Amino acid sequence: MQESKYIQNIDYSELEKKFEVRDFPLNVAVEPSNFCNLKCKMCGNKDLKRSRGHMDMALYRKIIDEIAETNPMTRLWLDFYGEPLLERYKLYFMIDYAKKKGLANVNMNTNGTLLSTEMIDMLLDSGIDFISIDMDAFSKEVFETIRSGADRDVVYENVRRFIQRKEMRGCKKPVLEIKVIEMPENQAEIQDIIDYWKQYKIRINVRKLATWGGNVNVSASGNCLQEERSACGYAIGQFAIAWDGRVAVCGWDAELKGQIGNINEESIQQIWKRKKDTIIKAHMEHRFDELPDICRNCTDWRCAGGELRLDETGMLYDRNYNSNADMLK
Repeated sequence: MQESKYIQNIDYSELEKKFEVRDFPLNVAVEPSNFCNLKCKMCGNKDLKRSRGHMDMALYRKIIDEIAETNPMTRLWLDFYGEPLLERYKLYFMIDYAKKKGLANVNMNTNGTLLSTEMIDMLLDSGIDFISIDMDAFSKEVFETIRSGADRDVVYENVRRFIQRKEMRGCKKPVLEIKVIEMPENQAEIQDIIDYWKQYKIRINVRKLATWGGNVNVSASGNCLQEERSACGYAIGQFAIAWDGRVAVCGWDAELKGQIGNINEESIQQIWKRKKDTIIKAHMEHRFDELPDICRNCTDWRCAGGELRLDETGMLYDRNYNSNADMLK
C-alpha cells in the first residue's frame, strides 16, 4: 500500500502523553446485537465465531444506570460489532432511556443502509448526539466491492436525506460524520469522497484499517509493521460490552479472546478497576510482554492516532480526550 496522503504520521510517544488512567472509562461501547446485514471486505463480522444475540433490556438499563450515576459525560457507543439499526424501534428506546437518565454523549456507528425516512425521524426524535456513517468509496463499483450487500446509491441518498430532514426539522443533533477507512481498494477515491461530502457541511473522518484483534488479514496495508511500541489508547480509554454482558479487553477484541469480566456478575467499576490495575498499568509502564495474548500480539494500537478529521467547515480538528463537558464540543 502506498504512503497515505490523508493519515498523518504519528509520534506515538507524544500521543501517549495525552492518555490519562481514569477511575471510569472514557468510552463505553454497548452491543445491542452482533448481527449485521453486510459482509464487508475489511470486517470479520461475517466470520464471527462467538454466539449471536440481542442485549436484554434489563442488562442494558443496569449499564446505563451505572454510567448515569458515575459519569454522565462518558461517551456511550451503541455498537460494538454489529449494525445497531437492525434493532429498529428497540434502538429508539435504548437511546431514549440513556438520554432520560442524563447521559450527555450518546453515539452510534452505522453502515447507513437502513436509514429510511422513518428511521431518520426516529433517530432525530431519540435525542442521540452523534452518528458516524461508513462511506468507504465514491464510485459504485468500489463501494459495493468493499461493502458487500450494500447499494452505493441508496446509502448516499440516505445520508443526503438525513441531512435534509435534520435541517428541515431544525435539529441541532445529532452531529453527523462520514467515516472512511483507508485501504488499497479505495485510496484513489478518498479525495472524491471528501470533496463530495464537504459541500454538505458534514464532518469527515479518514482512519486506518484495523485487523479487529487479528480477525481480518490486512497485511497488505502495512498496518502490521511493528515499531517501537507505545501504550494503546483503545485499551486505556475503552470498555466494550458484548450483547450477552461479557466484557472485551478493548473495542478491537471482536471475538472476546481477552474477556475480562461479565456485567451480569459485576459492575463496570469493578471490572474497570481490575483492568486498570493489570492491563492498563502494564500498557502505561510498557510491560507489553505481560499483556494477554491478544494485546501482546496486537497491531491495532497503531490505529489510535493519525486520522484525518475535518469539521463541518472543512477545518482540521483533534480528538478530545476530556471526560467533562469539553468533550461535547
